[in-house]
Amino acid sequence: MLRAFTLPRPIKYFLYTCLVLGMLFNVLMLFAIDDTPLLKMHQGLNREDIQRAKQILLTTPEERETTKTIVLNQKDLNIAVNYLLNHFVENTVQINLSQDMVYSQIAVFVPKSIWGRYLDFSFKLIQKEKIIKIKSLKIGEISIPDPAANYLIAILMHSTPMTKYWHLGETYIKDISFTSEGIQVSYLGAIVDQAKHLAVQKHREYPNLHVYQQQINDIVSQHDPAWRLSLMNLLQPLFLSAYQRSNEDTAIQENRAVIIAVGSYIFKHELRRYLPLGLVYSKEYPVFAYKRIDIPQHFIASALFATVDASLLGEQLGVDKELGDAEQGSGFSFIDLTADRAGTRFGQLAIASPKQARQLQRTLSEAKDYTTIIPDPQDLPEHMDEQSFRSRYGSTESKAYQDTIKEIDKRIDGLPLYQP
Repeated sequence: MLRAFTLPRPIKYFLYTCLVLGMLFNVLMLFAIDDTPLLKMHQGLNREDIQRAKQILLTTPEERETTKTIVLNQKDLNIAVNYLLNHFVENTVQINLSQDMVYSQIAVFVPKSIWGRYLDFSFKLIQKEKIIKIKSLKIGEISIPDPAANYLIAILMHSTPMTKYWHLGETYIKDISFTSEGIQVSYLGAIVDQAKHLAVQKHREYPNLHVYQQQINDIVSQHDPAWRLSLMNLLQPLFLSAYQRSNEDTAIQENRAVIIAVGSYIFKHELRRYLPLGLVYSKEYPVFAYKRIDIPQHFIASALFATVDASLLGEQLGVDKELGDAEQGSGFSFIDLTADRAGTRFGQLAIASPKQARQLQRTLSEAKDYTTIIPDPQDLPEHMDEQSFRSRYGSTESKAYQDTIKEIDKRIDGLPLYQP
């Protein structure tokens, strides 16, 4: 007669524990993650945002050894938090200020799962006697007790990729105060140089960057000067190389390296001061898309902003050019703005997830021309001086302007590369 098999008690306890933890995890995910975010997902920073960020970061040589004090209003805080988080995850942020409290909502895009695609956070920051504490933290529908929330944030700040930025703030930020005008921050001017140093260190994490730069050198050496050098003449072979030399574990890193390499060629002189180029190109041709050189410039600049540290590149790339041109110069251009928004989408997709990074490599390695990444913008208005822009559109908040932006986004969404 067969004897019934009985599991040893320790194994039973272990299996029961795993089962309970698994059920608990699924319940938590069910309440934490949703199919739709509480906030509308944005398409990246616009030119006005970056122009304001540059003004905030501007530090003269004389101010590097002194303490500066600035007041960040509600819009400034939204730009800053959105920009910082975008280096880690695709997100959208809404921050509201009162005299003694900051209320924040953050929606983070996560890989698609059975629970959903968005993780929502909301919390309040209060200040008492110069000490800032977190209150009312919610992750999805889950409320976290205040003591646990403050303990959790401390762990995240000291044991994640954000640690270096937290340490930078602890070292150089001398005082933070909530005021009726916004958040007043006093800091040593040297923080700007240190932030740039962090970014340079980050770029050194791309050991294959020189390989892609050398590949560009080979491409331009063999290019027939009687023909225009297309943006896709650079991107297609480089992403083919990235696809061949990487896997899902390294795809994001390689995509960043490719975008930096292409940026280092298009913005040869502007970036040599900061990026680890280490290469003098044998030929220096302008790069074209739709028979224009400004479209590739705006596209790759925005892709760089979406994938690497904008604080490093902002002073040099001048991506606030269009609003400045509306006041003086060639005028505001929706054509360049299309390239900006397409470049942002491209950069975000290049680092969205290992799977999406790999898919982008595959698509670009087989792409025939730049219509794969930039929709045709040639019928859109451009060359508008400030008076013409205000007469036609009023401001960037007007319905006419927003309708044009929607049309641009519709064209970008229509490209197979950017479809889910």
